Amino acid sequence: MLIKKSLALLSLAIILVLTGCSAQNTAEKQAQKPEYIATDATGSKVELNSRPKKIVSLMPSNTETLYRLGVGKNVIGVTSSDDYPEAVKKVPVVATTEINVEKIIGMKPDLVLGHASTMMYSKDSYDQIKKANIPLFIVEDAQDFDTVYKTFTQIGDLTGTTAEANKLVSSMEATDKQIREEAKKRVKTKAKVWLEISPDLYTAGKGTFINEMLTNIQATNIVSEEGYPQYNEEQVIKAAPDVIITIYPNAKEAIAKRSAWKNIPAVKNNRIYEIDSSIVSRPGPRLIEGQEAIFEAVYPE
Repeated sequence: MLIKKSLALLSLAIILVLTGCSAQNTAEKQAQKPEYIATDATGSKVELNSRPKKIVSLMPSNTETLYRLGVGKNVIGVTSSDDYPEAVKKVPVVATTEINVEKIIGMKPDLVLGHASTMMYSKDSYDQIKKANIPLFIVEDAQDFDTVYKTFTQIGDLTGTTAEANKLVSSMEATDKQIREEAKKRVKTKAKVWLEISPDLYTAGKGTFINEMLTNIQATNIVSEEGYPQYNEEQVIKAAPDVIITIYPNAKEAIAKRSAWKNIPAVKNNRIYEIDSSIVSRPGPRLIEGQEAIFEAVYPE
Protein backbone atom coordinates (compact mmCIF):
# COMPACT_ATOMS: atom_id res chain seq x y z
CA MET A 1 0.00 0.00 0.00
CA LEU A 2 2.86 2.33 0.94
CA ILE A 3 4.68 1.45 -2.28
CA LYS A 4 1.57 2.24 -4.35
CA LYS A 5 1.16 5.54 -2.57
CA SER A 6 4.82 6.41 -3.15
CA LEU A 7 4.53 5.53 -6.86
CA ALA A 8 1.41 7.67 -7.14
CA LEU A 9 3.17 10.63 -5.55
CA LEU A 10 6.19 10.08 -7.80
CA SER A 11 3.97 10.01 -10.90
CA LEU A 12 2.24 13.20 -9.79
CA ALA A 13 5.60 14.88 -9.25
CA ILE A 14 6.77 13.85 -12.73
CA ILE A 15 3.54 15.16 -14.27
CA LEU A 16 3.94 18.48 -12.45
CA VAL A 17 7.54 18.77 -13.60
CA LEU A 18 6.64 17.97 -17.21
CA THR A 19 3.72 20.37 -17.09
CA GLY A 20 5.97 23.05 -15.68
CA CYS A 21 8.57 22.44 -18.39
CA SER A 22 5.90 22.56 -21.06
CA ALA A 23 4.55 25.83 -19.68
CA GLN A 24 8.07 27.23 -19.50
CA ASN A 25 8.79 26.20 -23.09
CA THR A 26 5.53 27.76 -24.24
CA ALA A 27 6.32 30.97 -22.39
CA GLU A 28 9.81 31.03 -23.90
CA LYS A 29 8.41 30.52 -27.40
CA GLN A 30 5.89 33.29 -26.83
CA ALA A 31 8.63 35.55 -25.52
CA GLN A 32 10.71 34.86 -28.64
CA LYS A 33 7.82 35.49 -31.05
CA PRO A 34 8.60 38.57 -33.17
CA GLU A 35 6.40 41.54 -32.35
CA TYR A 36 7.40 43.88 -35.17
CA ILE A 37 6.55 42.38 -38.56
CA ALA A 38 6.02 43.67 -42.10
CA THR A 39 6.30 42.29 -45.64
CA ASP A 40 8.40 44.44 -47.96
CA ALA A 41 8.25 45.29 -51.67
CA THR A 42 10.14 42.13 -52.62
CA GLY A 43 7.72 39.89 -50.72
CA SER A 44 10.21 39.24 -47.91
CA LYS A 45 8.83 39.22 -44.37
CA VAL A 46 10.94 41.17 -41.90
CA GLU A 47 10.49 40.15 -38.27
CA LEU A 48 12.04 41.94 -35.31
CA ASN A 49 11.99 40.70 -31.71
CA SER A 50 12.31 44.19 -30.28
CA ARG A 51 11.86 47.80 -31.34
CA PRO A 52 14.85 48.91 -33.43
CA LYS A 53 17.03 51.39 -31.59
CA LYS A 54 19.48 51.94 -34.44
CA ILE A 55 18.02 52.54 -37.90
CA VAL A 56 19.70 53.31 -41.22
CA SER A 57 17.55 54.99 -43.87
CA LEU A 58 18.58 54.79 -47.52
CA MET A 59 15.90 57.10 -48.94
CA PRO A 60 14.92 60.67 -47.90
CA SER A 61 11.21 59.77 -47.83
CA ASN A 62 11.94 56.93 -45.39
CA THR A 63 13.85 59.35 -43.19
CA GLU A 64 11.07 61.93 -43.17
CA THR A 65 8.60 59.23 -42.23
CA LEU A 66 10.76 57.99 -39.34
CA TYR A 67 11.08 61.50 -37.94
CA ARG A 68 7.35 62.16 -38.32
CA LEU A 69 6.61 58.93 -36.44
CA GLY A 70 8.78 60.09 -33.55
CA VAL A 71 11.79 57.80 -33.98
CA GLY A 72 14.17 60.28 -35.55
CA LYS A 73 16.45 59.92 -32.54
CA ASN A 74 17.02 56.30 -33.59
CA VAL A 75 18.23 57.17 -37.09
CA ILE A 76 22.00 56.64 -37.21
CA GLY A 77 22.66 56.75 -40.97
CA VAL A 78 21.14 58.53 -43.99
CA THR A 79 21.92 59.48 -47.60
CA SER A 80 23.58 62.63 -48.90
CA SER A 81 20.19 63.63 -50.38
CA ASP A 82 18.49 63.81 -46.97
CA ASP A 83 17.67 67.42 -46.15
CA TYR A 84 14.52 67.32 -44.04
CA PRO A 85 13.92 67.80 -41.18
CA GLU A 86 16.83 70.05 -40.18
CA ALA A 87 18.05 67.58 -37.55
CA VAL A 88 18.85 65.01 -40.22
CA LYS A 89 21.77 67.11 -41.44
CA LYS A 90 23.69 66.08 -38.33
CA VAL A 91 23.23 62.35 -38.98
CA PRO A 92 26.19 60.45 -40.53
CA VAL A 93 25.92 59.90 -44.30
CA VAL A 94 26.20 56.25 -45.36
CA ALA A 95 25.19 56.58 -49.01
CA THR A 96 25.86 59.03 -51.84
CA THR A 97 25.76 57.68 -55.38
CA GLU A 98 26.70 54.34 -53.82
CA ILE A 99 25.89 52.68 -50.52
CA ASN A 100 28.78 52.39 -48.06
CA VAL A 101 28.00 48.85 -46.97
CA GLU A 102 31.11 48.54 -44.80
CA LYS A 103 30.17 51.63 -42.83
CA ILE A 104 26.60 50.40 -42.35
CA ILE A 105 27.72 46.97 -41.15
CA GLY A 106 30.13 48.63 -38.72
CA MET A 107 27.25 50.61 -37.21
CA LYS A 108 25.43 47.35 -36.37
CA PRO A 109 21.93 48.72 -37.05
CA ASP A 110 18.81 46.90 -35.88
CA LEU A 111 17.06 47.83 -39.13
CA VAL A 112 17.94 49.18 -42.57
CA LEU A 113 15.21 50.77 -44.69
CA GLY A 114 15.99 50.45 -48.39
CA HIS A 115 13.78 51.41 -51.32
CA ALA A 116 12.42 49.56 -54.34
CA SER A 117 13.32 52.42 -56.68
CA THR A 118 17.02 51.71 -56.10
CA MET A 119 16.87 47.93 -56.41
CA MET A 120 18.36 47.90 -59.91
CA TYR A 121 21.66 49.50 -58.93
CA SER A 122 21.74 48.71 -55.19
CA LYS A 123 20.96 44.99 -55.26
CA ASP A 124 24.55 43.92 -54.49
CA SER A 125 24.71 46.30 -51.54
CA TYR A 126 21.36 45.09 -50.26
CA ASP A 127 22.52 41.47 -50.57
CA GLN A 128 25.67 42.22 -48.57
CA ILE A 129 23.60 43.84 -45.82
CA LYS A 130 21.38 40.76 -45.66
CA LYS A 131 24.42 38.44 -45.55
CA ALA A 132 25.64 40.39 -42.53
CA ASN A 133 22.38 39.33 -40.80
CA ILE A 134 21.13 42.89 -40.61
CA PRO A 135 17.34 43.19 -41.05
CA LEU A 136 16.64 44.93 -44.37
CA PHE A 137 13.20 46.19 -45.36
CA ILE A 138 12.65 47.36 -48.94
CA VAL A 139 10.01 50.09 -48.98
CA GLU A 140 7.68 50.05 -51.98
CA ASP A 141 8.21 52.67 -54.70
CA ALA A 142 4.90 54.46 -54.16
CA GLN A 143 3.36 56.54 -56.95
CA ASP A 144 0.02 57.29 -55.33
CA PHE A 145 -1.27 58.38 -51.94
CA ASP A 146 -2.78 55.03 -50.97
CA THR A 147 0.54 53.23 -51.41
CA VAL A 148 2.30 55.94 -49.41
CA TYR A 149 -0.17 55.43 -46.59
CA LYS A 150 0.56 51.71 -46.73
CA THR A 151 4.31 52.32 -46.38
CA PHE A 152 3.72 54.59 -43.37
CA THR A 153 1.85 51.76 -41.67
CA GLN A 154 4.55 49.22 -42.50
CA ILE A 155 7.31 51.42 -41.14
CA GLY A 156 5.14 52.04 -38.09
CA ASP A 157 4.67 48.30 -37.58
CA LEU A 158 8.43 47.71 -37.72
CA THR A 159 9.32 50.54 -35.36
CA GLY A 160 6.57 50.10 -32.79
CA THR A 161 4.79 53.28 -33.90
CA THR A 162 1.71 51.83 -35.56
CA ALA A 163 -0.58 54.19 -33.64
CA GLU A 164 1.45 57.21 -34.78
CA ALA A 165 1.38 55.94 -38.38
CA ASN A 166 -2.39 55.57 -38.27
CA LYS A 167 -2.71 59.12 -36.91
CA LEU A 168 -0.50 60.42 -39.71
CA VAL A 169 -2.58 58.70 -42.36
CA SER A 170 -5.84 59.95 -40.83
CA SER A 171 -4.49 63.50 -40.66
CA MET A 172 -3.38 63.48 -44.31
CA GLU A 173 -6.68 61.95 -45.44
CA ALA A 174 -8.60 64.64 -43.55
CA THR A 175 -6.55 67.42 -45.16
CA ASP A 176 -6.99 65.83 -48.57
CA LYS A 177 -10.75 65.77 -48.04
CA GLN A 178 -10.78 69.45 -47.07
CA ILE A 179 -8.79 70.41 -50.17
CA ARG A 180 -11.10 68.40 -52.45
CA GLU A 181 -14.21 69.97 -50.93
CA GLU A 182 -12.75 73.46 -51.22
CA ALA A 183 -11.80 72.76 -54.84
CA LYS A 184 -15.37 71.80 -55.69
CA LYS A 185 -16.56 75.09 -54.24
CA ARG A 186 -13.85 77.27 -55.75
CA VAL A 187 -13.46 75.81 -59.26
CA LYS A 188 -15.82 76.98 -61.97
CA THR A 189 -13.75 75.97 -64.99
CA LYS A 190 -10.95 73.42 -64.79
CA ALA A 191 -7.53 74.93 -65.42
CA LYS A 192 -5.12 73.24 -67.82
CA VAL A 193 -1.73 72.75 -66.18
CA TRP A 194 1.76 72.08 -67.52
CA LEU A 195 4.19 70.64 -64.97
CA GLU A 196 7.84 71.19 -65.86
CA ILE A 197 10.33 68.98 -64.04
CA SER A 198 13.45 70.17 -65.88
CA PRO A 199 14.51 72.70 -68.55
CA ASP A 200 14.60 69.94 -71.18
CA LEU A 201 10.83 69.59 -70.74
CA TYR A 202 10.49 66.40 -68.78
CA THR A 203 7.08 66.33 -67.15
CA ALA A 204 4.73 64.18 -65.06
CA GLY A 205 1.86 62.19 -66.52
CA LYS A 206 -0.52 59.51 -65.33
CA GLY A 207 0.54 57.28 -62.47
CA THR A 208 2.44 60.04 -60.63
CA PHE A 209 1.79 62.00 -57.46
CA ILE A 210 1.52 65.26 -59.36
CA ASN A 211 -1.12 63.92 -61.71
CA GLU A 212 -3.12 62.61 -58.74
CA MET A 213 -2.82 65.99 -57.04
CA LEU A 214 -4.07 67.81 -60.14
CA THR A 215 -7.03 65.44 -60.36
CA ASN A 216 -7.81 65.94 -56.68
CA ILE A 217 -7.93 69.74 -57.04
CA GLN A 218 -10.15 69.70 -60.14
CA ALA A 219 -7.37 70.65 -62.59
CA THR A 220 -6.44 69.08 -65.94
CA ASN A 221 -2.95 67.80 -66.65
CA ILE A 222 -2.13 68.52 -70.31
CA VAL A 223 0.03 65.36 -70.26
CA SER A 224 -1.86 62.16 -71.06
CA GLU A 225 1.07 59.73 -71.18
CA GLU A 226 2.13 57.51 -68.29
CA GLY A 227 5.07 58.26 -66.01
CA TYR A 228 7.58 60.99 -66.77
CA PRO A 229 7.73 61.63 -70.54
CA GLN A 230 9.72 64.31 -72.32
CA TYR A 231 7.72 66.84 -74.33
CA ASN A 232 8.77 69.29 -77.00
CA GLU A 233 7.90 72.97 -77.24
CA GLU A 234 5.28 72.44 -79.93
CA GLN A 235 3.32 70.05 -77.71
CA VAL A 236 3.22 72.52 -74.82
CA ILE A 237 2.33 75.47 -77.06
CA LYS A 238 -0.47 73.53 -78.73
CA ALA A 239 -1.92 72.47 -75.36
CA ALA A 240 -2.02 76.13 -74.25
CA PRO A 241 -1.84 75.60 -70.47
CA ASP A 242 -3.50 78.15 -68.19
CA VAL A 243 -0.95 77.52 -65.45
CA ILE A 244 2.66 76.34 -65.41
CA ILE A 245 4.08 74.63 -62.32
CA THR A 246 7.84 74.11 -62.07
CA ILE A 247 9.86 72.18 -59.50
CA TYR A 248 13.43 73.29 -60.20
CA PRO A 249 15.22 76.50 -59.15
CA ASN A 250 15.03 79.75 -61.15
CA ALA A 251 12.63 78.22 -63.66
CA LYS A 252 10.04 80.98 -63.69
CA GLU A 253 12.35 83.60 -65.20
CA ALA A 254 13.75 81.16 -67.77
CA ILE A 255 10.30 80.07 -68.94
CA ALA A 256 9.05 83.65 -69.21
CA LYS A 257 11.95 84.41 -71.58
CA ARG A 258 11.10 81.67 -74.08
CA SER A 259 10.04 83.64 -77.13
CA ALA A 260 8.04 80.79 -78.62
CA TRP A 261 5.95 80.57 -75.46
CA LYS A 262 4.89 84.21 -75.28
CA ASN A 263 1.31 83.49 -76.38
CA ILE A 264 0.72 80.61 -73.99
CA PRO A 265 -2.01 81.78 -71.55
CA ALA A 266 0.10 80.89 -68.50
CA VAL A 267 2.98 83.03 -69.76
CA LYS A 268 0.82 85.92 -70.98
CA ASN A 269 -0.97 86.09 -67.63
CA ASN A 270 2.19 85.57 -65.54
CA ARG A 271 0.87 82.34 -64.06
CA ILE A 272 4.14 80.46 -63.63
CA TYR A 273 4.78 79.07 -60.15
CA GLU A 274 7.79 77.37 -58.55
CA ILE A 275 7.11 74.68 -55.93
CA ASP A 276 9.59 72.72 -53.83
CA SER A 277 10.10 69.40 -55.61
CA SER A 278 10.44 67.45 -52.35
CA ILE A 279 6.83 68.11 -51.33
CA VAL A 280 5.28 67.01 -54.63
CA SER A 281 7.49 64.08 -55.64
CA ARG A 282 8.97 62.65 -52.43
CA PRO A 283 6.67 59.89 -51.09
CA GLY A 284 6.68 61.13 -47.53
CA PRO A 285 4.50 62.91 -44.95
CA ARG A 286 4.74 66.32 -46.68
CA LEU A 287 2.97 65.20 -49.86
CA ILE A 288 -0.30 66.68 -48.67
CA GLU A 289 1.49 70.02 -48.28
CA GLY A 290 2.49 69.68 -51.91
CA GLN A 291 -1.10 69.13 -52.97
CA GLU A 292 -2.18 72.19 -51.00
CA ALA A 293 0.62 74.29 -52.56
CA ILE A 294 -0.45 73.28 -56.08
CA PHE A 295 -4.09 74.00 -55.26
CA GLU A 296 -3.32 77.51 -54.00
CA ALA A 297 -1.15 78.19 -57.06
CA VAL A 298 -3.69 76.98 -59.61
CA TYR A 299 -6.80 78.35 -57.87
CA PRO A 300 -5.82 81.29 -55.65
CA GLU A 301 -8.63 82.87 -53.67
